[in-house]
Amino acid sequence: MNLYKNHTDREVVAVLDQSAKLTYDAQLNLLQELKIRKLHVATNGLENHIQEKEEAIHSLAYLKDLGFAHDAYEHSIKIVRSTWAIFMDVVSVVIGTILFLAGLIYFWMLMAMFFGDNAFTPTKLFTYCLMITAGLIGFKMLSGTHRLLDYFSFSLVQSGASVTIDKGGVKGTQKMHVSDLKIVPEEGDLVLYAGAIEVMRCTEDNLVHKRTLESLLQKMIENQ
Repeated sequence: MNLYKNHTDREVVAVLDQSAKLTYDAQLNLLQELKIRKLHVATNGLENHIQEKEEAIHSLAYLKDLGFAHDAYEHSIKIVRSTWAIFMDVVSVVIGTILFLAGLIYFWMLMAMFFGDNAFTPTKLFTYCLMITAGLIGFKMLSGTHRLLDYFSFSLVQSGASVTIDKGGVKGTQKMHVSDLKIVPEEGDLVLYAGAIEVMRCTEDNLVHKRTLESLLQKMIENQ
């Protein structure tokens, strides 16, 4: 998608001055638009920003944004769940549990207000509804429990043509060939699979994450 097609030349040049603040895909769009219009402006700075991002993508620097860390050796890569991602999953589960339990308590208090001996007041009604809503949010946050259990001791090690993977919900260490690794589009996401095992996913619209996933797969293929 061309983000700058409807911009005037002056507006495009103004955006160029702020190119360091743009996202990677916006920078690519801007450079393409400048080449199409053949404007006589220096694009060295913009091209340097793009090159820096592409080098970071190739070195898997953005893998941490997907919740993973990696160690690279000669002909080998090890992928694990990052400590920060595990911490955030734990925090999500704890807060979700607290909010869900609070929501349950206030739900019973609301029922008691209509069908029991809890006196009705508008303030109570508003407070109870607010806390029940928070409880529903907490229930949604508990979906992180599955992710926490699946990835707490997760590891994927590619060495030559061999891949071994450990993941919660999968019995024992699974061994397979690098050719069993693939990226599959699923409902707006891109999912890296090792055989039938989901390794990681990202949104298809995020170009940095998409290319990070592709770079990871390419590195493991090249390491054979």
